[in-house]
Amino acid sequence: MIGPNVNVRVEFVGKLEDGTVFDSSEMNGPLEFMTDCRQVIRGLDRAVQDMEVGETRTVIIPAEDAYGPYDERNIQQRELRYIPNAEELPVGQVINFFGPAGQKVPAKVLRVDDTYAYLDFNHRLAGKDLVYELTVTEILPRKTRRTPISSYGGMARTADTRPVREQPVFNNLLENLGLSSSDVMRKGEEELPADASE
Repeated sequence: MIGPNVNVRVEFVGKLEDGTVFDSSEMNGPLEFMTDCRQVIRGLDRAVQDMEVGETRTVIIPAEDAYGPYDERNIQQRELRYIPNAEELPVGQVINFFGPAGQKVPAKVLRVDDTYAYLDFNHRLAGKDLVYELTVTEILPRKTRRTPISSYGGMARTADTRPVREQPVFNNLLENLGLSSSDVMRKGEEELPADASE
């Protein structure tokens, strides 16, 4: 059993219950993710954790473990005057808006009247049970990350994905000068004005 916190590569075919293929590794490449880290939908993650490398399995993932239920509150009306090229909105198609951080937010254009566009911000697979054919092809090495350069100077290094405690470069500078942090503190206290400690 693969279990949690393992990097895997998975070949897959994702279908609706009527057999319509909505995604596959043949279309978009295999999935590569770390299990139990919320990088894929919950039902898919759980299924892979219970598998072995080389195993093929078909799983049915209910909507609540996939993209959630369809929520009528995610249908919103937007005034046309705030939508660029509103007269060209393609009814029945998905367009992208941009969130506050610049991320794409897709919405399906349901209808347009003289004042408003009615937009569906639900995920296109919301409310649908999904069928996945899965094959775990490989366990991948643990990914590494780069620690950013900090204000202490160049501290970039390759590290495990778990947080690593860092020692500031400043401490090494003191050692190179033959000083300790207590020497610095003592010198600082000597230079304090007489009333500073009161």
